[in-house]
Amino acid sequence: MSRSTKLIKLSNFIIFSFTLLILLLSGSYKNISNSILAIVPESENKKILKAYETNSDSKTIFIAIKGKEKETLKKMDLIKKEFLKIDGLSSNKKNFNKELLNYQNSYQLYLNKIDKKALENLDIKNELEKIKEKLLNSFFPTLLNKQDPLGLFKEKKHVENFKLKNGYLVLKDYGLLASFKLNKNINSLKQYQKIYKEIENIKSVYPEIKAFSTIFYFVENSNAIKNDVEKIAILAISLLLLLYLVLLRNIKLLTNVLTTLATSAAIATFIVTSAFQEVSIFVLVFGISISTVAIDYMFHHYMHGYYQKKKPFNKEVFFGLLTTLIAFESVSYISFALIQQISLFTMISLLVSYLHFAFLYPKIKFKRKVSRKTKKFKYKIKTSYILLFSTILIIISIITINFDTNLRNLDYKNEKLNNLDTFFKNALNQKENIPLLIKTDSIEDLISKYEKIKTIGINSSLDLLISNKEFETINTLLKNKEFLDIKKSLEKEAQLLGFKEDYFKDAYKIKELPNYNFQTLKNLGINYFEYDNKKYVILNIKEKKYLEIKNLEFIKPLSLKYLFSDALNSVKNQIFTFGLIALCFIILMLLIITRQNFLFALSFLLFPLALILCASFFISFNILHIFMMFIILAISIDYAIYSSKSLDLNTKKAILFSLLSTFAGFGVLIFSSINSLYSIGIVATIGILAISFLLIFTKRSNKNDY
Repeated sequence: MSRSTKLIKLSNFIIFSFTLLILLLSGSYKNISNSILAIVPESENKKILKAYETNSDSKTIFIAIKGKEKETLKKMDLIKKEFLKIDGLSSNKKNFNKELLNYQNSYQLYLNKIDKKALENLDIKNELEKIKEKLLNSFFPTLLNKQDPLGLFKEKKHVENFKLKNGYLVLKDYGLLASFKLNKNINSLKQYQKIYKEIENIKSVYPEIKAFSTIFYFVENSNAIKNDVEKIAILAISLLLLLYLVLLRNIKLLTNVLTTLATSAAIATFIVTSAFQEVSIFVLVFGISISTVAIDYMFHHYMHGYYQKKKPFNKEVFFGLLTTLIAFESVSYISFALIQQISLFTMISLLVSYLHFAFLYPKIKFKRKVSRKTKKFKYKIKTSYILLFSTILIIISIITINFDTNLRNLDYKNEKLNNLDTFFKNALNQKENIPLLIKTDSIEDLISKYEKIKTIGINSSLDLLISNKEFETINTLLKNKEFLDIKKSLEKEAQLLGFKEDYFKDAYKIKELPNYNFQTLKNLGINYFEYDNKKYVILNIKEKKYLEIKNLEFIKPLSLKYLFSDALNSVKNQIFTFGLIALCFIILMLLIITRQNFLFALSFLLFPLALILCASFFISFNILHIFMMFIILAISIDYAIYSSKSLDLNTKKAILFSLLSTFAGFGVLIFSSINSLYSIGIVATIGILAISFLLIFTKRSNKNDY
């Protein structure tokens, strides 16, 4: 064997080694992410959400312990000390903020509203006698509201009536709750993992406590996604290895095929991770699956003897590749990062594999194992029946189909954390609440915008801010003759009853408007963060209330369900638009290529489409269901071209072997606990079964129909 021949034989492995070295040296693979944000559409909302996670200091950790107050108080003190040892955590004083209490006491007349009934029935002498009796006869010190001793103002703002015990919230019928604040500079997954681990260590000592924070989702979901992806990858690779060993029975070809697939994946990974700053790990899982489609190109060359002797250029395989690339190129313009990344990865991976299988392998040369002949299947169905059945199903499905645009439903469902989240929301009276952002650039603007929101009847921490209008209304009330007379009578009657002089000097006293700034908001427990020279103030409102004001341009919900709902609807429409354009173009190509066998080839598009759409009878379709539907159609086109040209035994075996390979790659995704991967897997499985059914049962007029 000459040196050049040896080099050709080893060329596949040399290319792979060189490619892998470039990938490792570039470090671009570090852009691979487990975060749900890696798959959301690129938009201003995504940037704001990232800014919130990075700059907001509203991230909190809650702990609760069950039991009676006296029994749990000492234990909670010990647990609190352990938590405060964690670097980056501090005690959350939101519920017992001294500055907030002082502010509320100082401006209580302006934060409340006049009680007209109490004003009409006012008996100053009688009220003062009651106050005197309490002061003289009460066993405990009596707290007197010196700003409103006559009780003429009643609370108009919503205040959470939590019972406190030594700084802990007392949860009715449960126990105590404490909360801790994360420092603002803690915003990376690595930092979250460190804190999570330390909390888990504390929980191992005190297993009776419940602990929850939104950062737990980052840690647990990231680990779950990583483990799930590893499980799926190992399962897929194991099945593929077993399948190739059985089908190929050629170790030399098998090692070369696996090397080619690895090379195509490495090149695709390098280009995609270099082109995008953040690449979802789901792209790599899809990449492993889509590489199995490329086996199709190898099987059709191998089964027809292209690797044994020199043959003319295989136009059918080239046209199959071309139509698939057109389909993926069309959907790559959709403004959805995940679809763009998958499309780019697929085009590169398939192209690299095709170049290997079509041009390199005939030079390396591989002997084909003679396979056993199979019996011709007797029972066939006419193409016209298949097309009629498919058309009826497609029409019914389009009429009844439902879409799910909740991005959260594509992520890993963490039932444990969801239950904890519900527990603490119920404990803090936050059930059915969602965080809301108000975009503003000044306090005056914030108050003005909040006035518009308040018209739907909500209560929030922003009720603490007193508008100029509210301030002037109360001042006008306190300056009118009726209130001036009340104040004089109060001072006079107080002296007659023996109260010290000026004892009620602060009663109904006019104050100056507070000088608010954004630091004041922080001090009052109102959270905000900055992004793009704008302030985003955070408050919680009921989900139903949000739906009443969702069209206001200055608000944004901190909810994946609502934040990206419009974007996903837009993506859905784009998928249909670009997908249908590509499909029409491909059908035209199919007509030109297949000619008299066009209807037979068309059944390879309509029948899988019909069965996939039937799934919508049982589930709501999400973005990835729709996307994968067009991917299956792109794959089906290859088989339509091959089978319409010639459906001899070798062609049929090549297609069936390729389908088995594709099923092993995509079918395993139905075992994923991540809905996005499961969605891809279920559509792929239905599509592959549909194509297999056509190969076995569809009647073709040509003599070489096996």
